[in-house]
Amino acid sequence: MIGSIIFDIDGYEENFTTLYRNIEVAVVGRYVRDGMFHDFGRWTTTDENGYFFIPNVPDGEFAIKGFRAQYIGLGELTIENELIDPQYNYYELDPDNTISFGAELFDTRSNQRIINFKHNYFKLHRGKMVTFMRYDRIDDLKLSMGDLLNRKPAPAYFIEKYEGSGWDSYLNMQLK
Repeated sequence: MIGSIIFDIDGYEENFTTLYRNIEVAVVGRYVRDGMFHDFGRWTTTDENGYFFIPNVPDGEFAIKGFRAQYIGLGELTIENELIDPQYNYYELDPDNTISFGAELFDTRSNQRIINFKHNYFKLHRGKMVTFMRYDRIDDLKLSMGDLLNRKPAPAYFIEKYEGSGWDSYLNMQLK
């Protein structure tokens, strides 16, 4: 399982910044084993560039349930999606700073042994509204501080970072 998180704070409590590193990501899912559904829930943390991975995940369907990030002056910010009702399928700032691992909706399946969450861009606006976009690659995305962000597809990052790993061939298939 691979992906990245970009957390852009755009005026929330007069703060403007983009966070990448040390974001705790909650991933949920379900898979079939012995003819029965089993739930999956795991935490992982982004690296200095905002990328995360979880190895040896069973074949199934998954979703990012939410994430937690620390920012000086704001403390811990928790963004969560209930993942229960398609009419309520959006992320929001959670004032309780808790993320439950329950879910009924999943948006990502494995493809050639890789679960690719791609680039997940979250923007926390002044009025607590959270917007979300998922990108295969990012070309000149304007961040809240005015910088432009460019990113290759997530599999390319892991191919470069873990050159010669046993999963290179599967990651390369994601790029075709």
